[in-house]
Amino acid sequence: MPTNSFLCSGRFKSLGVLIAAGVAFSLSGCAASPSAESQSAPPPAIHSADGPLPVPPNLVALMQPEGQKRLLSSVDKQSYWPLSQYFETQRNEAYCSVASSVMTLNALGIKRPESTQYPDFPYFSQEDFFRSVDPQVANAARVSREGMTLDQLSSVLSEFPVDVKKFHSSDLTLAQFRDLIRDTTAQSDRFALLNFRRPEIGETGGGHWSPLAAYDADTDSALLLDVARYKYPAVWVPIAQLYAASQSVDNVSGISRGVVIVSKRVN
Repeated sequence: MPTNSFLCSGRFKSLGVLIAAGVAFSLSGCAASPSAESQSAPPPAIHSADGPLPVPPNLVALMQPEGQKRLLSSVDKQSYWPLSQYFETQRNEAYCSVASSVMTLNALGIKRPESTQYPDFPYFSQEDFFRSVDPQVANAARVSREGMTLDQLSSVLSEFPVDVKKFHSSDLTLAQFRDLIRDTTAQSDRFALLNFRRPEIGETGGGHWSPLAAYDADTDSALLLDVARYKYPAVWVPIAQLYAASQSVDNVSGISRGVVIVSKRVN
């Protein structure tokens, strides 16, 4: 998995469950490659032959009845709808930052570039992500091996026509972190990309990136749309654990991980 940096009514309810099912179970293959995660933590002793690894007991999978209930009852879930429409699985084990980014760029509805993957339809894709990025900042070959730090991804996204704000979690209190996630997920035109370490939320692995799509005040938890869907499904994670996971020190930058907020650029 990636990175050195590492990270109603009955009719409406049926629609919500259907969309949730598509997000949680749309799986695609992922090529194995060396990654920070494999370097910073031992590989799992048991590999599931039937799909994702077991969800830790402290987390709630989106597809569980409780997970669906949280999504449907949450007030702060406007990020979920556009992100779910463009949800992707990272194309290799170090591309979590790239998959999270193209989901966000497509979901923002900004002008899209020509796509080598879909010649007749402009689209932000993982294959073409670095085409307009300064190779001195980041390039496909290096990111495929190492992933990206918080500062790197912030710099890369700043080369696209979007506004980017980065927050190292060491600079935030828990209350500030919670407010940032709640306020962002309540919007459909800005998105929170979280850089975190898996062990702090009870999962197997190391550094990782994924978008946060909703916040549930009743359980003080946020919905993590994991782009490594071959490994873990979308899950609700207690905010305090997400905060701790994003405070972990990145082994490349030597400083904490955190959150990148991406929104439409104000002209």
